[in-house]
Amino acid sequence: MSAGRGRKKRAIRVGLFALVLAASSCASDGKELADPLPWQTTTTRPLPPTSAPDQSLGIDGMELTSPDFVAGADAPASATCISGTNLHPGFEWNNLPEDTIELGITLSDQTDPENPLLLWLMAGLNPASGSLAQGDLPPGAFETLNDYGQPGWGNPCLESFNTGRRDLQFRLYALDRSSDILPGAPGNTAWDELAARSIDSATMLMRINATAP
Repeated sequence: MSAGRGRKKRAIRVGLFALVLAASSCASDGKELADPLPWQTTTTRPLPPTSAPDQSLGIDGMELTSPDFVAGADAPASATCISGTNLHPGFEWNNLPEDTIELGITLSDQTDPENPLLLWLMAGLNPASGSLAQGDLPPGAFETLNDYGQPGWGNPCLESFNTGRRDLQFRLYALDRSSDILPGAPGNTAWDELAARSIDSATMLMRINATAP
């Protein structure tokens, strides 16, 4: 064996030894990675409401209620095409995190967990207001497109609802920084952005029997 080939083999062995030492040092330096913040984790849409309670509270008791329907009960006629009004229900919230500066709310049909549908998203809500009136769009608040590419309230009269009983989920998101969502943004990205920036959330279910016209 030539001297040149011998030097090359020794160099390879030294390099491998150095890599082993470096790996051992990283694995045993005693440092632990910090847990990611809520908005730094990969966003996944909530579990289907059929496996969730009629109402759920946030980490510290954050609560979403409505004067127009009871959690888990049928949708009020005013929120559907039955009455011809097609207005989102009114809502009230309590026990928000102290550092909340913005609220967002969504309505979703998650009967098929492989194909969750965003029906409505409103963001830019003022936490201090304590409530959202039926059909109202307060100053500073805005709506995005839903997953059907339609603006605003995607009421339970869309064609996809002509399939019998549906369980729909409202979710209120508390944010400690601006949502940075633009009015009219696509629903398939706006929902994920809102969820990724939230620090807490609360939910309530609304049920409906959808029949073909």
